[in-house]
Amino acid sequence: MIELMTPYDIMEKFVEVIEKERVRKNMTQVELYRATGMSAKSYANFMRNKTTKFENIINIMIALDMTSKLEILLEQEKFTSLDEIRDEKRHKERKRVRKG
Repeated sequence: MIELMTPYDIMEKFVEVIEKERVRKNMTQVELYRATGMSAKSYANFMRNKTTKFENIINIMIALDMTSKLEILLEQEKFTSLDEIRDEKRHKERKRVRKG
């Protein structure tokens, strides 16, 4: 369950997925980091420390043709009428939170 994972655990799992996909596509690490526009140092740091800019993660996913997984993150709720959109906006109005 991802809810029980730390951010580091998630990135560690993500690196595993990236490596498996890279090998599956018969790409070397050099080919992958060049395709992403990352430097060798940045890529090595990402693999070792499990941290990088979100832009690099997106570029890695594009280079490995994993963009369908990004679509899930960007998916928007589908509305069938203007009334549904208006209702949604009303429910999302910001409410003040009092800290005490």
